[in-house]
Amino acid sequence: MDGISNAASIITLAQLAASIIKYMKAVVDAPLEKRRLLMEIIQARGLLLTLHELMDEVEDEDWSSTIQSLSSHDGPLSTFRQLLEDMAGKLGIACSGSCISTAFHRLRWPFDQTRLQEMIASLEKLKSSLLLALANDHIRLSMEIRNEVHNVQAQLSEATINSRRQMIRSLSREQELIVKSLSLASLSHEMDGEKVMELRASTEWFLSHEDFKRWNTVNPIQQTLILTGRPGSGKSTVCKVAHFFIRFWHQLHNVCITAFFPLVQEKLSESLVLSSIVQQILSERPYLVEHLTGLRVTGGPLSVADSIKLISLARCDLDQLYVILDEFDAYTQTGLRVLKSLLSISPPINILIATRETQFLSEALKDYPFVRCEDARLSSAWLDSIKAMLEQEPCILAYLNHDPEKITEIAKHLSERSNGLYIYITQMVKVLARARNRTQFQSALVGCSPTLLEIYDSMLREVMEQPPELAKLAIKTLKSILGAGEPVEASQLISDLAPEIEASALQRDRNLTQAEVIKAIKSSCKGFVSSSDQVTTHGIRFHVVHQTAKQFLEDKYAKNHLPHDRTD
Repeated sequence: MDGISNAASIITLAQLAASIIKYMKAVVDAPLEKRRLLMEIIQARGLLLTLHELMDEVEDEDWSSTIQSLSSHDGPLSTFRQLLEDMAGKLGIACSGSCISTAFHRLRWPFDQTRLQEMIASLEKLKSSLLLALANDHIRLSMEIRNEVHNVQAQLSEATINSRRQMIRSLSREQELIVKSLSLASLSHEMDGEKVMELRASTEWFLSHEDFKRWNTVNPIQQTLILTGRPGSGKSTVCKVAHFFIRFWHQLHNVCITAFFPLVQEKLSESLVLSSIVQQILSERPYLVEHLTGLRVTGGPLSVADSIKLISLARCDLDQLYVILDEFDAYTQTGLRVLKSLLSISPPINILIATRETQFLSEALKDYPFVRCEDARLSSAWLDSIKAMLEQEPCILAYLNHDPEKITEIAKHLSERSNGLYIYITQMVKVLARARNRTQFQSALVGCSPTLLEIYDSMLREVMEQPPELAKLAIKTLKSILGAGEPVEASQLISDLAPEIEASALQRDRNLTQAEVIKAIKSSCKGFVSSSDQVTTHGIRFHVVHQTAKQFLEDKYAKNHLPHDRTD
């Protein structure tokens, strides 16, 4: 029987029992055992009604199976029904329980002693069965209460741990030293927020791309996205801007964003890349350092196994973990091993890879969506940024007669010719600004688009054509950074450039502040050198702006095209 028929059957039995109880109370010539039989029926009926109330309140598979066993063909309820119907028939009571036919006229007792004892025994068995069913409900209820208490205790324990963790806002001195050692090469680099806002317009196309929006979600589905582009197309800039905004969008959530920006041209190992990711996780979420201390490590770089274990433990504590791998083509084989290791982590993490689109990588990464810088849509924000660059040059404004429509037209023209190369835009604006007349201005506009190598050559000529003291400053700066093979701290660079800085100070007839020195160094290098815009534990660091620029300068240095006589 289903739940509804079970309930109806129990109500029918209770009503019939009530009729029999009413009749038995009116019988005067029954033996003394009548009282015991009456008590047994009253108790059985009470248990039936209690059972009925529980059926209305409880929806549970185990409880339903208990009722089914009571209602089986030869079960207790069927036996009780047969007993009541037999009693009703002999007492002259209609089985419907709606009336009593001749009971009050005859008032007789139809059962002998043997039958009476049999009925009492049957009722005692029925009560035992009903009591066991009710006990089963109590056990079920007790188990539910126990499970609920355990769940509440677990939630309170988790909340307490999370609360304690969130109180850890920074690392201790000992922890900081260990975490700092995890990536000795300091390969990560963050862009200053003000610089990001300047570059936002040129990267808006990517941030609004549907594939990026799908990737930038907090869900249990693994997401890997590939960003491709030619050298100088702005892939690194896109990654840095995306890194900034992902952190901004998720700063109120339990989310961590890491990024790997290699700045040195050396063979990178899988352990170094993964250890750098661990370092960033612990720096951004200090409370996760408990996982590092649990491994009893003494420093880094960590082994691949330890890094993956730490990243996995951290991922379990986070709602999402993002990993950005820039210049993937510079460490292809190592990068693919890193990717394979990261994809093995569960819950999954979201991975963004920026790379040149080589035939090998296109095949190796074919299962993931590609976003190409060359396919970037021309957005109004990108045009606005080019127009702003044009409007900052008085000569260009003069050649265009300060006409907004002409400025927009030139901005579109430059964007179409740039093939997504941001460095092309900056250099072309410089070329246009140097035009001595309208004829030269027009020639520069309609001339052949310069290659990346031609742009770098032009930048190097600018370096060499500066006043001698600035040229010396720039060339020695470039050689210092190339010779170090990694970003150079400002304090060390300023110390190495002391004579050149002193010469520049003499030109101004006063000592220079550190900010003025840093500005002079960057300005003299004419776009080849950039610096970290934030003061970190390592201080401000200088580095070559792009891997392609670094390769260009190293080639010039090897061929002695960076003259020694101007730096001595």
